[in-house]
Amino acid sequence: MDILSWVSILNIIVLLFSIYQVGTIFSEKRLAYLSLICLALVSYLISNIIFLVDQDLILIIRFVNLSSLVCVLSALFSLIRESKPVFARFPSILSYIPFLILLFLPLILGQTVIYNLLTATFQAGSILVALMIFVLNKLNKKDSGWHISGLILLLFAFVFYWFNTLLTPIQEVVITELVLLSGIVLLTTGIRKSHFKL
Repeated sequence: MDILSWVSILNIIVLLFSIYQVGTIFSEKRLAYLSLICLALVSYLISNIIFLVDQDLILIIRFVNLSSLVCVLSALFSLIRESKPVFARFPSILSYIPFLILLFLPLILGQTVIYNLLTATFQAGSILVALMIFVLNKLNKKDSGWHISGLILLLFAFVFYWFNTLLTPIQEVVITELVLLSGIVLLTTGIRKSHFKL
């Protein structure tokens, strides 16, 4: 087994732990954004399992990875909706608009440049919007320290992956995945801690 397979095994272990953390909250509080976060984690878990089984299934891995990002975008829309007063909320169906992207995804999966551009845009947008949400929560005296630290690690992983030119691609992926996993653990721990305080 090569180093990427070991990193994928580590991804699977950490993602199972994160799914357990968010899933225990979702079993008690049926919030839409928690279900979408669980779905995003499961999608990323599936892509790592597919990578372990056969690394040549790149188009399927790309589809599942972008599906995970679509779930994250939809979870952010749902979180924004639920944070507003009841009279100011937009219709809940609008939270699921990012899923329309999946209809057009097969058109770009074979195009590496467009796929990378779309992936980087979704990642950056998700991280920056989530950072704004949780920084505003912190300013409103809500406990968002775990969320913010996890999102900063995700931002670091994003910047390191897309803008690094010093390391080999294997080193880049290993370091990015390790930082990404740390961010996921901190973020899901923050979700669990903040919901058990409510």
